[in-house]
Amino acid sequence: MTISLRAATVQFQHRANDKNYNLSTIERFIAQAAEQQVQLLAFPEMCITGYWHVRHLSDAEVRALAEPIAASPSLARI
Repeated sequence: MTISLRAATVQFQHRANDKNYNLSTIERFIAQAAEQQVQLLAFPEMCITGYWHVRHLSDAEVRALAEPIAASPSLARI
């Protein structure tokens, strides 16, 4: 028995510390993937917050970026 799965990956230029911009970009990719009947869509790690700038943040600033998974406003959008 063969099962097919349409999968895709995404790479985009995120904006450091700009969740709204990054989430809007992610939403556009999700909509495009849905139109193409993609069943599994993979994004880079930390693409919501960006990651290159994190090493320069204080512990408090990193914690401010974090969200609890169960009540994540970012995950609720996507």
